[in-house]
Amino acid sequence: MKKILALIVFIHALSLFSQVTIKGISRRPFNKFELGIKADYLSNEESILIETISDSIGRFNFYLDLEHVDKLFIKQGDFIGFLYAQPKATYFIEFSERGFSNFSSGNEVELTFIQLDSLDINYKILTFENWLDKSLNILYPLKEKNTGEFLKEIKKFRSAVNEIYQQEKNPFFADFVKYSLGIHIEELQEFAAPNEVDKYRFYLEGTPVKWRHDKYFEFITNYYDKYFYEQTQEKRQELMHHLDQGNAKYMLSILEKDSLIGSRPLAEIVSLLLVKDLYFDQVITKVTLLNFLKDFSQTTKILESKNAATRFINQFNTLDAGDKLPSYQFGKLNIDQFASKPIYIQFFNPSNKKCIAELAAMKKLHKTYGNYIQFLTIYKTQEYYSKADKTYLEQIQWQKTEISVEHPIWKDLDVFGFPYYVYVLPNLIIGHLNALSPSPNGKYETIEKTLFEHKRMMEGEE
Repeated sequence: MKKILALIVFIHALSLFSQVTIKGISRRPFNKFELGIKADYLSNEESILIETISDSIGRFNFYLDLEHVDKLFIKQGDFIGFLYAQPKATYFIEFSERGFSNFSSGNEVELTFIQLDSLDINYKILTFENWLDKSLNILYPLKEKNTGEFLKEIKKFRSAVNEIYQQEKNPFFADFVKYSLGIHIEELQEFAAPNEVDKYRFYLEGTPVKWRHDKYFEFITNYYDKYFYEQTQEKRQELMHHLDQGNAKYMLSILEKDSLIGSRPLAEIVSLLLVKDLYFDQVITKVTLLNFLKDFSQTTKILESKNAATRFINQFNTLDAGDKLPSYQFGKLNIDQFASKPIYIQFFNPSNKKCIAELAAMKKLHKTYGNYIQFLTIYKTQEYYSKADKTYLEQIQWQKTEISVEHPIWKDLDVFGFPYYVYVLPNLIIGHLNALSPSPNGKYETIEKTLFEHKRMMEGEE
């Protein structure tokens, strides 16, 4: 009897999950490839599911079980490509490094599908996005020339989309189309667009939170962007009071009663988006943010919300300006040996176009200020660097060191992309995280003014 029961449980488990096969080809033999997923679309934290090594001609395979359609990514070093996967599917892809620069993720590449089934979720999404892109290219110029004709064409496009996809049986793809239109088409209409109440009723009211849908979260992130500032002064003061007190229960109660939120699950998502906005806008401190998130994680009964809050706590619990650097060890190199000078730390990726473009400016700064400032370049340890990558690394004549992705400095200093710079004062006190770069930004600012002031002060003392 026990054996029969075990067999029934086993068969039931198999019915819930179906294996997905991904077979890839690349130009990187004997390199590590990673298959992963976003843990959630609030924290956007990456979770690696499987690792493998490509063979002598660059082939690699992944096998995983999926219950529902989900968006996956494949990484090789700092290159990353995205695909959607559906249960029972087999995918043949080319992982090409002919990508484009992406600040958040290194170099993003487009995965090329081979023999893709026309019923597959990727085929449907790529076909729809191609149609949407072409339509937007036509609609944008028309918007400036003839408003009446523009609105007429918008209506025709929406009608065509509804007619073609009205019988769509794949709920993930149906939502993908729905929220893509909400993101791109509604805002395009401006004065003729549905008001916020109409959009809420059509896209959000009575709809369960779609935790595993990227387009759903892209829509609500846009919809509730800067939502705090849209509230009355009285409501803002009330929200800030509970936020300062770290009181998630009462803050969530206020948001749940909001006519454009209306449910506890959505109120929890909006609260996390809201406090993150306020922190990045420097309205609240990191201490206030962390206190709220800790209370939130103890208050919520929704597992996905709790996990997202916990990930936020881990992400934001980093060092800040005014904190002292830990005594980092980089192989035989210890950061303490540079404590007598300011340190200009460059986090470098030799495959990143912006990093490469800023090398000349770094050389110039080092030549001028190298006697007064300690320059330090940090790059990731990886199995393989191309000949071109090594050439750029060899151009760095100041102190450089390679460290593993597991080193605590990446998280401690909130290194979220390349290039990234940190300016450290003498005695290892952090001066600026995400410091100015050696090349001008949009305001024509560079780090040179800071370095020049320190040099002038030192020369004055001499």
